[in-house]
Amino acid sequence: MIKLFVFDLGNVILPFEHRQIAVKLHQRSTKKTMFTPQHLFDVMFDLHNGLINPYEEGLMSSVEFISALKSQFQLDITMDDFKDIWNPIFRDDPEVNEAILYLKERGYPLFLLSNTNELHFSYIIEKYPIVHWFDEWLLSFEVGAKKPKRRIYDAIFEKMDVHPSEVFYIDDISKYVETAQHLGINGMVFKHADQLWEFIRKNGI
Repeated sequence: MIKLFVFDLGNVILPFEHRQIAVKLHQRSTKKTMFTPQHLFDVMFDLHNGLINPYEEGLMSSVEFISALKSQFQLDITMDDFKDIWNPIFRDDPEVNEAILYLKERGYPLFLLSNTNELHFSYIIEKYPIVHWFDEWLLSFEVGAKKPKRRIYDAIFEKMDVHPSEVFYIDDISKYVETAQHLGINGMVFKHADQLWEFIRKNGI
């Protein structure tokens, strides 16, 4: 029996495209002929060595993150300029929103479990009302760990007394769902909203 639904944020609730960030920042560099947008993207977002990792684990402040990028790539940019490039990469998915609201109306607790950062989430809570329907936000930069580290999954059970088998987790990254499953949490690798509605129907929710 499911007692809790846990949703990833990016590319589940809010589809996004972040490659545009590197292209736009590249244009603000005083030495842009010396590197490519792809190189800048890799420095920021590489899964193992990218600057995004300490930033999204709360080990680096927003000011430190931006300063590191400005220094390495000689970016002629203010904090506000950076935010205007960094933040507007998301869009709503009305069908996913509808499924979330349906689950909420049926009385299910809803948790958000996301690898994210201070700048993005501050923007999202102002721009996208859907996140305010969630009972808890478990955010990597606040928890101090990113998926697939166990610490962020453990945060679920610090917020609610529930057995892992009573949790259903939705994420677009298969590795993150597999990690949850190893911890006894049932999950779905998200592709589109139809999957959610099919699951709801099949389970009589």
